[in-house]
Amino acid sequence: MNLKKFGKELANHFQTGVSYMIPLVTAAGLLTSIAVIFGGQNVWNETSDIWGNLRLLGQTGLGFIPPIIAAYISFSIADRPGLAPAFIVGLVAAQMGTGFLGGMLVGILVGYLVQWLKKIPMPANLMSVKSLIIIPFLATLIVGLILIYIVGDPIKAMTVGLTAWLKGMSGGNAVLVAAILGAMMAVDMGGPINKIAYAFGMAAFTSGGYQASTAMLMAIGISPLGMFVATLLGGKRLYSSAEIESGRSALVMGIVGITEGTIPFAVADPVRVIPSIIVGTSVGCAVNAFFGTVQKTALSTVMAIPFSSNAILYTIAILIGVLVEALLVNFLKRFTRHDANAEGEEG
Repeated sequence: MNLKKFGKELANHFQTGVSYMIPLVTAAGLLTSIAVIFGGQNVWNETSDIWGNLRLLGQTGLGFIPPIIAAYISFSIADRPGLAPAFIVGLVAAQMGTGFLGGMLVGILVGYLVQWLKKIPMPANLMSVKSLIIIPFLATLIVGLILIYIVGDPIKAMTVGLTAWLKGMSGGNAVLVAAILGAMMAVDMGGPINKIAYAFGMAAFTSGGYQASTAMLMAIGISPLGMFVATLLGGKRLYSSAEIESGRSALVMGIVGITEGTIPFAVADPVRVIPSIIVGTSVGCAVNAFFGTVQKTALSTVMAIPFSSNAILYTIAILIGVLVEALLVNFLKRFTRHDANAEGEEG
């Protein structure tokens, strides 16, 4: 297997792991957000009321990120035999404080080890024993000991360093990271790059790196909202009736936080739409980072406005990103494509 092919396969395995992780993070993140919104900061230290218990549910779920991502990366590589050992070692990774980086590494190690163990020939009457006992035992033992004695502490140190950097981001660093996360969230609209940025942003959220999580979450709705505004401004000169209707759907999807609302436009005109949504989303997130506005919930774009540290500046940043995207995509459409119907009417 050449390096390029291996890298592509590894990216697909990561995407599978993150895809399974997203429902967990969504449920747990929203529970935590609701608890903090209505219960205040005291919810972190008690379970005497409903808000403290909602926080407990959400925080427990967020703490389960490493084993979930480990198990389903391993599952993607080695199918069902990779699940149990990756869950076990992933839980140990979580207890060691290695974060989602540890979970990803565990998933890779367990998955490829199990895949190799499955290929070892054995008598037919021992195949069930191999699947039920030998593979789970050896994979858990080997990768578990590698994690505990070799790679766990360095990964924990990396995670601690990354967390400290995220919490201490300011000025140019914050603006650059926000711009990059915005671009990654927009570039493939729910694809592997989007999911990597999402995983990074949620890892930042769980460790208190709210500037990074704010940028990632803000980015979710800017792309579809920008395309809705573009259809309003461009009208039938630049968009078909079906695209205008898709624009109305994109408005709803942008408000509730579904990036995929942009996909119909990107499929119809990728050369003009994709660069525009990347630029618009990146600019909006960067402007918000420049303002220094954060929100400490797992809510996206529009829904997070009431909970941001400065609702006016946060809203202005969203509007700037939306307008930059809409104006850029319409400029590119006007500059590179003529409307035959309009020309015919003028003649």
